[in-house]
Amino acid sequence: MITWSMFNLFIDDSDHLIIRNTLTTTTVRITKKTKEEIDKSLSFIDCEYLDNLKDSTNQENTIKILLDKKILVDSLKNEKKEYKELFLKYRQEDKVLALYITTTLDCQLDCPYCFEGNNKTKEYMTKEDADKIKTWTTHYLNKNFCDKIRVIFYGGEPLLNKKLIRYILPKLKNIADEKKLSFETGILTNGEFFDLEIGKFLKKYNLNKIQITLDGPENCHNARRHRKKSKKGTFQKIINNIFCLIENNIIEKIDIRINFDKQNISFIPELFDLFVDNKIEKRISLSFGIITPTIYINTKNYFEENTLGQTINAEKYLWLCSEAKKRGFSIPKEFLSGPWCATRKIHSAVILPRGNIVKCISLVGRNDFIFGNINNCDNLEDEQFTNFEYISNCLEQNCPLVPICGGGCRFEAYLSKGDFSKPHCQRKMVETINKGLVLLNYK
Repeated sequence: MITWSMFNLFIDDSDHLIIRNTLTTTTVRITKKTKEEIDKSLSFIDCEYLDNLKDSTNQENTIKILLDKKILVDSLKNEKKEYKELFLKYRQEDKVLALYITTTLDCQLDCPYCFEGNNKTKEYMTKEDADKIKTWTTHYLNKNFCDKIRVIFYGGEPLLNKKLIRYILPKLKNIADEKKLSFETGILTNGEFFDLEIGKFLKKYNLNKIQITLDGPENCHNARRHRKKSKKGTFQKIINNIFCLIENNIIEKIDIRINFDKQNISFIPELFDLFVDNKIEKRISLSFGIITPTIYINTKNYFEENTLGQTINAEKYLWLCSEAKKRGFSIPKEFLSGPWCATRKIHSAVILPRGNIVKCISLVGRNDFIFGNINNCDNLEDEQFTNFEYISNCLEQNCPLVPICGGGCRFEAYLSKGDFSKPHCQRKMVETINKGLVLLNYK
């Protein structure tokens, strides 16, 4: 027998249905009448029958097409088992050594929702740390086969330690060259110190990602993301840096991260207008961060007052995407690109000052989650993140969203359940957003 794939999302589109398979990312649009007719036929049509047909009816041809696109599948096929095998296969075959280098835990800003909270300290990575990272990287690559080194600078604010960036990048690039590996770099920054000079330097090392956070137009952004001591706003400096980087073609597109909650959601389209007015919307990639409670360190009241529920978060996320699309921005094709964050990758590490290692960027500043140090670490697997049974739990619920969320964020699972190996379900929000994005992109 033939059946609909368990990974299908059925999205209402007037007298049509858009069907999105979350595993294959295949999307088709059929009439509701066609769906009804197919449903009636599936009980007596099987793959063998279709294979032996010489002359097919229109309906049978439609079924063949849907089978080819894996929207329909053989009922004997164990999709759950296939997904788990595929998950492990991708994980094992990943050959990218991804190093999230935390140049400092320090930051000049005082953002009220920051997940690092009071864990931001004056600790800076040193040249001695960098030399040890170089030695460790060579040692690791001698023991593990990788075909690429990806270096992502992180913090705190990584550009508070530009000297370290300038010092370590040539050393890591030399390792890649010696071992004939590809090499790329990226940076996650608040953008205040991202001037043309550092932009030109990073470009020499195959800079392919810049993420800068802006939380709306000037007044809105400055009320949230201001200097720690002086409370001085940072918006204009960041905007000027963005314009300069684009004008000098430092990178094709800059990823603008916009975190939203009750405080700023209604003002964000004004930021879109600023980019459009300056004719740079095609050079901007937008991503929207839903602010949710993280660590309660002097921030509990903020989250209680300003975070939104799953339903409203989904509605507001889609509203932002719709407003962006109206103005000519490209929008995400789906809410998440897949469950391939650093915690699930074999060859990934977040390296802190003094060489300590955590697996997840959300654990920066939390010493209780350090699982190794570059002085003694041959393996980047943190046992806290190697139990994938939560994926099986999600599959047993016949959830079509597993290929997208992979059981949810591990850090949020820990915050809600005290365990990195538990599912963290946000099905209602993820499903609503994905269906909405499919509709926005399809039309």
